[in-house]
Amino acid sequence: MASTHRLLSLQLRTLGLEAGSLPATFGQWRQFLDQVNLAYEQADRQRSLMEQTQQVSLRKMQVLYERLEEAQRIARLGNWSFTLSSGRLRCSEECFHALSLPQGCTPGYRTLLKRVQRKDRRPLKTAIHNALLLGLDFDIAIRLYLAEGETRWIRIAGQPARNANGLVIRLHGTVEDVTQRKAVELRQSMEYAVTRLLAESRSIEETMPKVLETICQTAGWACGALWTLNRQKEAFERSAVWLSKHSGLDNFFQHSKHTINLPACAGLIGRTLLLSEPVWIADVTLDPHFPRADAARQTGLHAAFAFPVQAGGEILGVMEFFRRRVQNPDSEVLESAHIMGRQIGQFFERKQAENALRESEAHFRSLVEQASDSFYVHDLDGNILDVNQHGCDSLGYSREELLVRRVTDIDVDLSLDELQYLHEQVKSRKPVALESRHMRKDGTTFPVEIRMGPINIDGQQHTLSLVRDISQRKEMEEHIQHLAYHDALTGLPNRAMFNHHLHHATTQAQRHNKRMAVLFIDLDRFKNVNDSLGHDAGDRLLQEMSARISACMQAEDIVGLGADRHFVARLGGDEFVVLIEEVADSGRIGQIAQKILSAMVREHSLDGQPVHITASIGISLFPDDGRNGFTLMKHADMAMYRAKQSGKNTFQFYSSQMDSHSSKLLAMEAALRRAIEGGELALHYQPKVDAGTGAITGMEALVRWKHPDLGLVSPAHFIPLAEETGLIVPLSKWVLTEACSQNRAWQQQGLPALRIAVNLSPRQFTDENLAAETARVLKDAGMDPALLELEITESMMMYDTERTVQVLSELRSMGIRIAIDDFGIGYSSLSHLKQFQVDIIKIDRSFIKDIPHDQADAAIAHAIIAMGKSLKAMVVAEGVETAAQLSFLRERGCDEIQGYYFGRPLPAEDFARLLKQNSEVAVPQPV
Repeated sequence: MASTHRLLSLQLRTLGLEAGSLPATFGQWRQFLDQVNLAYEQADRQRSLMEQTQQVSLRKMQVLYERLEEAQRIARLGNWSFTLSSGRLRCSEECFHALSLPQGCTPGYRTLLKRVQRKDRRPLKTAIHNALLLGLDFDIAIRLYLAEGETRWIRIAGQPARNANGLVIRLHGTVEDVTQRKAVELRQSMEYAVTRLLAESRSIEETMPKVLETICQTAGWACGALWTLNRQKEAFERSAVWLSKHSGLDNFFQHSKHTINLPACAGLIGRTLLLSEPVWIADVTLDPHFPRADAARQTGLHAAFAFPVQAGGEILGVMEFFRRRVQNPDSEVLESAHIMGRQIGQFFERKQAENALRESEAHFRSLVEQASDSFYVHDLDGNILDVNQHGCDSLGYSREELLVRRVTDIDVDLSLDELQYLHEQVKSRKPVALESRHMRKDGTTFPVEIRMGPINIDGQQHTLSLVRDISQRKEMEEHIQHLAYHDALTGLPNRAMFNHHLHHATTQAQRHNKRMAVLFIDLDRFKNVNDSLGHDAGDRLLQEMSARISACMQAEDIVGLGADRHFVARLGGDEFVVLIEEVADSGRIGQIAQKILSAMVREHSLDGQPVHITASIGISLFPDDGRNGFTLMKHADMAMYRAKQSGKNTFQFYSSQMDSHSSKLLAMEAALRRAIEGGELALHYQPKVDAGTGAITGMEALVRWKHPDLGLVSPAHFIPLAEETGLIVPLSKWVLTEACSQNRAWQQQGLPALRIAVNLSPRQFTDENLAAETARVLKDAGMDPALLELEITESMMMYDTERTVQVLSELRSMGIRIAIDDFGIGYSSLSHLKQFQVDIIKIDRSFIKDIPHDQADAAIAHAIIAMGKSLKAMVVAEGVETAAQLSFLRERGCDEIQGYYFGRPLPAEDFARLLKQNSEVAVPQPV
């Protein structure tokens, strides 16, 4: 009972009652027990309430825990704790997933450390060591090797927990899978690094090894190589390699091919080329299509990856990479490869374009420096920015001296305003070409031709001037101009220039009411000199007479007679003319004519033989005898004939009452008509021979007049009369008919069929029935048209160029060959020759007689021969009289020769004998 009492006492004390205070009466006990029951009931209610509260808390904690696990799973964030005393590691479910551990296992520290990549183990050890010993927090990213050959990046954060004494008793923290984020960061870092390398690059050769190194080190590849396309060899060649130091991977590339011929479809490179996209091989040692599997196996390489370098749809190269372990394809790396492949391809394309541009610039600079023209680059203000070596040499300056000068400093005729105007023309893309003069450093000038065009330098538009020294061309033009308007033999103005000057002078005289005089001079019996001493002597005599006329007109006594303004010209043959302007007294003109006659009659030595030559002068006055040049010349010519009729060596003024002159013309006309009808005309034939073989290839028919009283009359005397009177038409018909008939007769005699040349007169050339009449003559004679050559002069062609083209076309369509006679003395044939279709060009004797000693004549003859060749025309040289001339012409490619060296014009019987002899002699001897 005592023990019960004690228990009761304990309970009472629990209720706050002492044993000494227990109730004494029943009522008090009853009241006391009610209090006790009430206390127990309250205690039971509190206990029940606590139990309910605890159950609610447990349910809430369970919900919160589940939500935490779900949040960790979504965030890929796990939690962990490590207790030092027990060495136990507790991990959440997501932590197991991040570490790629099976659920329920409890790995040790060393087990986990083995799964960490070697490079990351030391940083992890250091972080944990500092947390345990120093109480430092840590946050580190490491890489784990997974069983499937993948690499996973995890981020481990940890904090130490301390006891009351401040000692670290536990580590706890989080684990996060950051593989995707790291892959993006790695890709962006790699792409940025490659982009920067390409942007700062100077060459493909310098940059691509660095690109290989960047990709390998950033993405963890052991080695890499670049294969580039060689279009000439139609193959891909390994052009760059990178491998980590002391890796021992040299043998892999040394034992691999350096060239892959196209087309290629096997292996890593072949498949990349075939698919035109990145290719990944998890383990090349197990790939039966990888030809370098043995080399990879020996060097410990497994995973391989390659991507094409593309630009504009063309594969310019392939980059390949290798890793020492097996690894499945990485989508981030593949995506990055697409971007880098295009980026590097654009870099290749840009660099190749830059290299091509540099090569082009170097080639252009080389061409510019070696060019025979000068190149200048200058700005709007004319400052010279660049110049080639020829420009320096042509001006005598150094490059440095020219680069501090302006264009206007070297261009004599160009002002700055004109230069700026030309610059604006160039900017508007209008063609700019001009002629100017440049000044050398020594002060001398020379003519230039300038062509300007735009050129961009560093984004600024400047002007490129191509400058050509045209000194030789100008000299040639002046020479041709001189030839066109001057007589090649005497150097005097020719008929064309005189007519031009006469027209101008008559216009001025009419305007200012002045008088003029025309003196028509013709040498007497000049043909005798040619026939007796030869044409060479005759030419020297003409030169002497022209010099005497010019000197006479410049003498003080002549000038004192009012002839200070005069003009002397040679019309052709032995005819000269003098124009005296501003005649005050017509009586003084007679004195001037007499002084000319006196000067010309003085003795002159030709080949050691004294010669006295006289002249006949006819004079017409403006405006008395004509108000235009044609009439003045015609009347002066009529007066000259009267002077000849009066005994020669005299002068005559034109008079409308010149009956004697008219009678002479009528008598000569009648005699010539009788000659045509009465058989007084005859043809002589001069041979044309092949310059190379000496064989006679043809002949020229030359008309002669056997006058009963005058003897053999020169064509120079009766042909002009025939032209004037119209008798040239029947005369020409007779010549053509006789020449064709004779040629046919020779063929019937067994002589070779040769071409025969017949001269056409100007009157005959303008005959509308020329082609039809010629066809009739050929048909009647029975001669092949191909054996007929018709010779026309340059002046005849120039009279009406449109009709000339038509007539020549009609004749050539019949098979007749067309020859230009006396080529080189016409004044405009050089500019029109290309319009006409000619077969033969005959060089005038005036260009032949002084070759090869006269360089100017030699150059002209050579030029005419070259021009004939370019026009595919046969070239014949007239007036060949020496072996030196023959040698010169033969060496220059002249086709045929005609002249006294081979034979004079011969009658038909003598020419037939010459043809027979020619067949027996290889090269004809000079006659």
